[in-house]
Amino acid sequence: MLYGLNGKGANLIPVRTEHEIRKICISTSFYGILEILFANSFMLLYFSALHISSERILFYLSVPMFIRIITLMLFAEWTEKIGKIKAGVWGLSLATVSAILLIAAGFTSKSFIEPVVFLAVLFYGVGFGIYLNSWFPMISTIVPTERRGRFFGVMRFIYQSAGIIFTFIVGLTLGKDSSIAIFQFYLVICCSFRIIGIIIYSRLPELDRQVDRGRTILSSIRHVIGKPGFIPFCSYAFLLSLFTGSCQSIFSLLAKDTLGMHGGHVIFLGNLVTFGALFGYFCGGLMVDRLGTKHVFFFCHFSFAASMVLFLSRDFLPLPLMLVIGSLSFVFGIVQAASGIAISSEMMAVTPPDNKPMGTAVCYSLISLGISLSGIFSSIVLKLGILSPEWKFLGKTFGPYDALLLFCGVMIFLLTVTLGLVPSVVKKVQWD
Repeated sequence: MLYGLNGKGANLIPVRTEHEIRKICISTSFYGILEILFANSFMLLYFSALHISSERILFYLSVPMFIRIITLMLFAEWTEKIGKIKAGVWGLSLATVSAILLIAAGFTSKSFIEPVVFLAVLFYGVGFGIYLNSWFPMISTIVPTERRGRFFGVMRFIYQSAGIIFTFIVGLTLGKDSSIAIFQFYLVICCSFRIIGIIIYSRLPELDRQVDRGRTILSSIRHVIGKPGFIPFCSYAFLLSLFTGSCQSIFSLLAKDTLGMHGGHVIFLGNLVTFGALFGYFCGGLMVDRLGTKHVFFFCHFSFAASMVLFLSRDFLPLPLMLVIGSLSFVFGIVQAASGIAISSEMMAVTPPDNKPMGTAVCYSLISLGISLSGIFSSIVLKLGILSPEWKFLGKTFGPYDALLLFCGVMIFLLTVTLGLVPSVVKKVQWD
């Protein structure tokens, strides 16, 4: 028996629930590697190998987030009509096309490289946006409410582990050879793994299929934002993403441009962020279920601010440079993962149950807008030379990337007062 009816919809029986959760974790481990490559400096280094300037790299890495904003809203109702699983497959497949275009970019002439890269990140943004529309509504039908924090933690722990193993091998290779062909080789492998993950994902059950309510996009949006607590929480998530969204890219550019590290070291620092995320996902899931989301957000504000501002301490501490910035990268990964778990859990709680795709779309559109504006703002500031290329603090010399991190750290600390916008629907639960 696949599922039984409880008067509220279709629920999987416990044994089948565990089976489907395992399939979700396995599939994300395969297709999620591409997302990790976008996040852990691989794409940044690849774009640099293609001779794209640093400020334009920041811009291209922010494009997918901006495109998601449009995609999430446009395809929310369509997702419910064709089914969450089918929409997810379409989105994942479209994002895979972006990886193929990035491989092709290395073979094109110099004048066509950036147009192909722009087209690739455009496809990635559209595909990932369609996928996100289906992801959280699908999870809400399979994973019981009382264990979602732990589920997000374990699932992300597993797929980040797979990503760390993959990118660790990439980092070792790039330390010896950082030619364009090496980047293309690993993108081909990534695409192969992704196809396997999409096939597994396509076999997940379609539960709680909503009937077509005949809503237009605007009426669907009005229905979602009318739920108490929804817009305040989305506003908080936007502000948090605005001042943290581009920080990992800034870390990598600081290591590459200011500290003169080679590709292998930059990938290693990106892996430390990912490795920290492993710990953060696992502990964040436990903290959300035990303490509630507001306590987790409170912890994250102070930790975000400290990890950014302390990047300036690298020349003041009698410790090896790699140890200092590596430790801070690891801490940033922990905090970023824990806040992601809290955001996901709270979002699913405040989203109207009869309009899940649009609820997810509105919330993630604002989050994506924050991340995108963070990257675009940083790119513009660097391109226009608004920040001094060198500035002094206590006799030590710092650069524009340090100034950006200092600004973001201070703003995150000041934004602690915005925690009042979090309704804290997800409070601590009693475990069996």
